[in-house]
Order: sequence, then C-alpha cells, then structure tokens
Amino acid sequence: MPPKPASCIIGIDVGGTNTDSVILQNDKVLACYKTPTTPDIQEGVERAIAVVVQEADIQSHHVASVKIGTTQFVNAVLEQDSSKLDKVAIVRLCGPYSRGSPPFVDFPPKLRALMEGHYGYVDGGYQAVDGSLILPLNVDQLKEQASIIKSKSIRSVVVIGIYSPSNPTQEEDARKILGTELGPGYDISCSYAVGRLGFLERENASILNASLRRFARHVIDGFRYAVQKLGRCKLYITLNDGTLSKASTAAEYPVRCFSSGPTNSARGAALLAKVETSDMSDEREILVVDVGGTTTDICALLKTGYPRQSAAFVKIAGVRTNFTIPDVRSIALGGGSLVRTKGDQTSVGPDSVGAKLEKEGISFGGQTLTATDLVSKDALAQENIPSKIRSSALLEIQRALEEAIDIVKTKQGDAKVILVGGGSIIIPGKIAGVGEVIRPKYLAVANAVGAAIGKISGAVDMTVVPGARTIDQEIESAKALAIERCVAAGGNSKTIEVVEVDAVPVSYVTNGATRLLVRVVGDLLEGYEETHSSPDSPVNSDAFETLSISPLRKIYTDESSATTKGSSYEIAEHIDINSYRPRIEGDFWYLSELDLQFLQDGTGVLGVGSCGEPYPAYVACLLALRNGEDITIRRQDTLPDDAVVLVAGFMGSPTVYLERIPGLNEVTDAMKGVMQTAGMSKFDAVIPNEIGGMNAFEALLAAHRFNKSALDSDLVARAYPKVWQTVRCLEDIPIAPAAVADGVGNTMMFPNPRDNLHAEDLMRDACTDLGSLSGMCVNPVHGIEAKTLPKNSFSHAWMIGRSIALSRSLKKDPVTSLLESEHGVLLFTGKIISVTRHVAEGFTRGSVLLEAFSENHTSCSTSSNSDPVTSLLVDFENENLSAILQTPGQHDRVLAVCPDLITFLDKANGAPLGISDYKYGLRVSVIALRAPPMWTTKRGLEMGGPKAFGLDMEYQGVSVGDYEEPKSVWEMFRGGK
Repeated sequence: MPPKPASCIIGIDVGGTNTDSVILQNDKVLACYKTPTTPDIQEGVERAIAVVVQEADIQSHHVASVKIGTTQFVNAVLEQDSSKLDKVAIVRLCGPYSRGSPPFVDFPPKLRALMEGHYGYVDGGYQAVDGSLILPLNVDQLKEQASIIKSKSIRSVVVIGIYSPSNPTQEEDARKILGTELGPGYDISCSYAVGRLGFLERENASILNASLRRFARHVIDGFRYAVQKLGRCKLYITLNDGTLSKASTAAEYPVRCFSSGPTNSARGAALLAKVETSDMSDEREILVVDVGGTTTDICALLKTGYPRQSAAFVKIAGVRTNFTIPDVRSIALGGGSLVRTKGDQTSVGPDSVGAKLEKEGISFGGQTLTATDLVSKDALAQENIPSKIRSSALLEIQRALEEAIDIVKTKQGDAKVILVGGGSIIIPGKIAGVGEVIRPKYLAVANAVGAAIGKISGAVDMTVVPGARTIDQEIESAKALAIERCVAAGGNSKTIEVVEVDAVPVSYVTNGATRLLVRVVGDLLEGYEETHSSPDSPVNSDAFETLSISPLRKIYTDESSATTKGSSYEIAEHIDINSYRPRIEGDFWYLSELDLQFLQDGTGVLGVGSCGEPYPAYVACLLALRNGEDITIRRQDTLPDDAVVLVAGFMGSPTVYLERIPGLNEVTDAMKGVMQTAGMSKFDAVIPNEIGGMNAFEALLAAHRFNKSALDSDLVARAYPKVWQTVRCLEDIPIAPAAVADGVGNTMMFPNPRDNLHAEDLMRDACTDLGSLSGMCVNPVHGIEAKTLPKNSFSHAWMIGRSIALSRSLKKDPVTSLLESEHGVLLFTGKIISVTRHVAEGFTRGSVLLEAFSENHTSCSTSSNSDPVTSLLVDFENENLSAILQTPGQHDRVLAVCPDLITFLDKANGAPLGISDYKYGLRVSVIALRAPPMWTTKRGLEMGGPKAFGLDMEYQGVSVGDYEEPKSVWEMFRGGK
C-alpha cells in the first residue's frame, strides 16, 4: 500500500492592496497566486484558494489547514471607521490607584469620540512584588458597574486589574460576575490576555481590541465561509509575533494580528532563502527587505527565523500601546511610488498609485510616472522617460534604501539581504553596506509563505522574588509554564523551542524582585486545529452579510512606522512651535498641553536614564487642563523669604509606577505627614525632589491638588538614585522630618533619624513594605533657602523639550539641535548590542554596550568585517554613570562620567530613553551635558561623583565651555519681568 501523501497547507496574506496565496507541502511551494484585495470579505480569499488548489493539481480534501494573515483590523483603526468600531466600557480593578489617570484621556479626539463609552473603578488589584492583594474584589461595586453599563447600552466591556499579567484571577472572576449581571449579548474581555505589564498601555490596547471585536468576528466569518468550501479544513490566523491563533481566538483578540504582515514576510523570506542562509559559520547579519506597492519594510532576522521584536511601546493611530510587534523600519518607497521632478531635484514617493499601478503607470499605458516604470523594459517607458530623470530617480531610490538599511543594521560590516515583495524589481543590484542580495523564488508572495509556516506560541510575563528558589529556578519554572500554555494552544510538545528569555531586575527594591518574560514556539499538533466546517457549525451564505472593506490608504505618513521609542505625543501641524509662547501672568506660568509635552522630553533628558516614564502623571495633568483647571509654576527669584515650600515626589520602583498607577493621595498624604510632624498648618509652593522624569510631574500634580503652584526649582538639577544626593545634603541639611505614604491610609513618618544615611535606609525599607512604591515628602524649605536651590529647573526642562519638538516639526535632527542649545557633546551614535543588569541594595546596577554605526567611520565606504569595531560601554546605577570608549588595540578612554549628565536619545526622534528601555538593537545617540557647578566641587564629587558609585576613575568635565545657568521662561519671554 503506497504511503499516504503529506497534507498541504494554504497560506494567505490579505493586505490593503493585494491578497497573496500559496500552497505548501513539506515546506515546498506547489503553487502561488496574487490578486487584488476585494471590497467584500470572502470573494478574494475564495478566489485565492481556488486558484492555488487548481494550479497545484490537488484534491481540496488534501488541504489540512488554511493560515491567514490580514491587515484589515489595524486598517479599521487607522481609518477611524465608525461602522467597524464600537464604544467600550472600562472596569478597573484598582482600589484607590490610577484614579488620577482615567482611560481615553490621551486618545486622538476622533478616536476617543468613537470608542469612549464608560469607565468605573472597583476595589481589587495586586501588589507588585509579593503578589498580595491591594484590596479584595468588591462584588457589589461590580454589580453597580454592570447596571451603569447596561443603562448606557454599551456592549463591549474591558476588565483591567493591577498586575493581572502576573495573576489573572481577579480579572477572570470579575468577568464572570459581570457576565452574570449583564446577561447574553455582551463582549467582556480581560486585559491580561491582550498586553504585558504597563497598565495604561495594556488598557489602551484592550480598548482597541474590544472596539474591534464585532468587526473582527465578521471578518473571520468571511474567512470561514471561504475556507469551508475545501471540506473539513482547519483555519488559523497569524499573529504579530509570527505564530498562530485559532480563528475563534483571533476574532476575540484582533489586536494580536495588527502587525502580522511584516512578520509573515520575514518568516517567509527565511524559508525561501533557507539554502542561501544555512551556513552557520557566516556571521553576517541577515536583513529582510520587503518592497510593496507603497512602502518598503526592513527588519533584522534572528537566528530563530523570526524578526527582532520592538523594544519599546508603540503607537497605533496615535494610541500608546505595549503589545509586541516586529521591529520594522518602514520607508515610503514601493513599486507604485510617484516620481516627480522639480528643477534639478527628483523625488520618489511618499505617495503611491498602489493597486492602480497597472492602470495608471506609464508602462501600462497610463500617464503617471512610477518607480516601476524606471526599471520597466516596456517600450512606452523606454520612450517617455528621459534618461536623466531615470538615473536621478534610481539614485534617489538607492540612497533612501541604503540609509534605511544602515539604520536597521546592528552589526558592522556587510549584511546579507533577502529581497522579497512584488515591488522588489525597483531595487538596484548593488547596495552599499550589503555584501549579498538574495532574490529567492516566489519572492512576490513571501508574506503568504510566512503565514503558511506559522507556529503556536506560549508566553509568560510575571514578577518573582527569589527566596526558596533562585532566579535561575524561577526562569526554568516560567519556561515550563510557557511550554504548558503553548501545548494548551495546540503546540506539539516535541517541537517547542524557547525563543525569548528576559530577566529585568525591579529597581529601587531591596528583595531582588525581577520581572521575567519568556516566550516559546512550537509546530501545530496534527489533529488539534480547530475545524470550521463541522456539520453543526457551517457559515450560511444567506445569513452572511457582505461587509465592505476599504483598501489601505496609499498616502504614507510617519505614523506608519512604530519601531522607535516614540515620544508620547505628536506635534499638531497647525502649531507653530517657533512662535509659541508660554502663558505668563506676573510671577506665575500657566501650563498648556504643549508645555506638558515639552516637559515630558525635557525631564526625561535631565533624568539621565532613570526617574521613571512620566506618562501616567502626564495623563493626569492633561486631564486637569482639559477640565478647565490650572496647573501653574511660580517664579523662583521673587519668592518671599518667609514662604514655605514642601518637597514632593515618589520613592520606589519606576517599573511598579507604570503598573500600579498612582491614585490621588500618595504624595499628598506624605506631605500631610511632614506638615503634621513639623507642626505646620500651611505652605506656599511645591518643588520636586529631583527634576528628572515622573517626579517633576508628580510635584506639579501635588501642588495642583492643594491649589498651589510648583516652584521653578528642584533639589538636584538632574537625577540621582539616593534621597541624600541633593544640594541641601551637600550643606548637611537633614532630610527629616520625612514621610512616605501608599495612598491607602498608610503613612510612615520619620521625625528624628540618626543622620541622612539612616533616613534613607528607613524610608527605603518602608517603601518596600508599602508595595515598592510610595509618595514621599522631606524636610520643608523656607523661601530664603529656596532661592539658593538649582535655578529654573522646570524652565530648563521646558527648553530642552522645546528644542526636540521644534526639530521634529522642522524634520531636523533633534540631537544636533539639542546639543547646540545646551552646549552638549555627542559621545557616540550606535546600536545597543548587549545589556546586563543586577540589583544591589535596591538599585539596578549594570552596563550597556553599543557598537558604532558604519557611517561613524571614515572607512565606511570600504569597510569589511575585519575593521576595528569601536564600542561604547555605559555603566549605570538607575542613572547613567560613565561612558567609556573602547577601540581594539587602544586603551579605553573615559568620554564622560557623573556628575555630568549622560543621556540616551532615540536616534530617529530624539526621545529620551530610560534604562528600562535599553534592549538589543535599539539605535541611539549618547550625549553628555555639563554638570551644574555645585556637583563639581570637592564635596559635590564626594557625594555625586564617580567615587560615590565605586567607579575607579577621576572626574573630568566634558569640554563644552563654561557652564551656563539655565534661564527662566520669565527671562526668555518677559525680559526678566
């Protein structure tokens, strides 16, 4: 009896322009087809399936499964289509926390109007480190929320709890209770199934997901209807990370499919070029370049055959999220890109004719000059395109591609490029920085091939504390749990491999808490896949209502790329930043939304890698302004001598801050504790303990909640990890009286510690007991002393942020502009190739190693793998401490060391990066700013110089001329008045 032939798999990629399909047997392509994406759901998919089955000359019952990737869900959000998006109700399990930063506040206005339905707060949530309850789940409050949701006729509901990715129990319990109260016909989803740790970002992703669910089910039903004609065939949908989901699960979690297209292209390219890339001794980096009709996507291919994942948060249609997507560089270059001339200049793109290429392109008898026409052998194109225009346009294509490739590369020397996509004919044969270009067979349908070879995954994201078990044992346990989840989803246990393990110590805690992220993948288990053509569940064609789907817009914008650590905002085009002036009335500066945006980036730069992402506090400030309330900053040099200023901020882990979002009372309770201890009944202003990151914004909020102003100063003029590293402590002024508070009624006060070091230890231990995050207030400042503190700290941060924003709006390099305005020094430009972290005494110590971009070397045009690799080693202890240049054959050279300010900026947009953002492959500029003079004195260096952190080196300031004291906004815009 002859052996049973191997079953076949159909892979389909439904894009905005084309629907591509392939049929594979044992990873061999039997047939492929490309057809325009149709306005209705199933027609194009039906045709794609029918053609490849016919071309492969097989019986339809030999097709075991169909695996589909689609951009339809993300397109619905980008297009802000009200017919496809529903209003959403949010139920937070948070107790007293997160109430200052409610949902939807930072959504683009139109999208907010389409999606915002309701939000409410319920007791619940878990603590960060030990997993203990913040509060038990309150059933009566849940029933009350259900009644409100029902009265508003909102059908899509999201439940989100603090630290639910580490423990989803409360979210699941709440979902069941709401389901019982609401009854049938309601969509109730849990956030832990959508995003990772990062409360607001996970919530945002969950909102997008819930809003799309109705439309997603309709799209999936269309796919099911097309697939069921094959008989008993199994349907799977591809996800952002290149793995698969059951169709029913994908319909419940459409955001998991948002970026499946680029991932499928990379996975398909890896298979199609398997022979050419099989030499394990070849150390060259492999890049995938996918050229479509409108854009070109470039990504680095890992040895696992998967694209590198984006390290930072991403924005979808202006909404900040944190689900994983591939780290892809997109440029406005494709086969349909328009070619224009203006004088001697020739441009290619950014707009494209897209799917209309065969109607409008010159090569096809049309009147529009496109990139494809430049390389066409058609007589019409040869006759109608002047050779000068042809050559200059091809040079422009080559320049844009080479620039993008060099940004994506993470290794020096020539890379190996796998070229795929229907528009790849426009790419030249030789590319600078590329030693080999592989054009595999079936390159035009690589995305469909990638869909066909999709695997099953399992993932774990949790925080653990070493005790009875070591961190290594906890990692093994997390791997086992990830494997268990993969098998439960349909993975074959015999083929599972670990593709990601990341252990990130939690900063500012003393118990060794570590966040673990583990991901595994495996092949589908034969016979497991969900069957969509069972006799009891066919999709009835009479009942199936055709749903019109708009094709993807063809105008490329910068928002198409989400591969960088984006700033938390986009500058509105109608605002002229250069002419914008802050609102100043007498001694008070009334902040606007634009001022807050400037302060976000400015405080990030001054935070020198630490102090936490200020996003939650930024959202709270934004809400106050939109409610018509004032947030003000008071001028420093006119403060009365007898005024009283309270010092406010947060103590604890910035990682916890992004999940256990502050409520309304942590900092204010700590301030009240200090006032009680000091016997004070009133105060006049608030300053942050340091100007970096979240503490600056929390001081603004604390002042606002007391109806006071923040003072244009701080205690450090930068950021330091320890409470006693302030300019006051340089003069031996005590930290106490001091207090910390958790916002739930627990306030710990410290009236008389032995000294400042003792005060630090007491406060740090108390903070850990309060969940590793607490509001903080220290010894009050009187007006006469306040005028001697660092000058104009908020003004300084504002000017830094303004410089970055102005450069973005003018399409200039933000780093260059910032260095000019701040008299800073560019230390290094390169890519992160390794990060090491460990926790010592509650602080995250470690180092990050960078390699230079090839353009940093004068020999870049003739570089080879044997050229010396220049690197930069940066040590950090929560803040960046030192930057050391390393060149083979030469002595290491210290470029900068604390107290000078060493900051990482995103290479693309100048956004400041924190040490939690440091991850392999990030492209950064490292800069240094001169330290304020008080930190370069003998006493200052003892407390904040290299020796204070155990660094065996002498301080030598960066050469940027004399230090210039920052000016206030009053001096800059009111002539000092």
